[in-house]
Amino acid sequence: MNPKQTQLEHIKADLVARKPVNSVTAFTDHYITRLSSIIKRLRDKGYPIVTTLEHGNGLAHYSLPEHWQP
Repeated sequence: MNPKQTQLEHIKADLVARKPVNSVTAFTDHYITRLSSIIKRLRDKGYPIVTTLEHGNGLAHYSLPEHWQP
């Protein structure tokens, strides 16, 4: 983890590396509390981020389509 990376760059790197991204991992790995805002900004930049809701608690998991490349 590069400490000079922005929050958006941290999440983008995790998504491209196919690491799990949700509000829990964003906070524990990068101390990010407004993940949905970062996801919106990435979508506005053209990233086709897919949202999957966990049944029972509504936790959103974010990922990129399997064969998509930046």
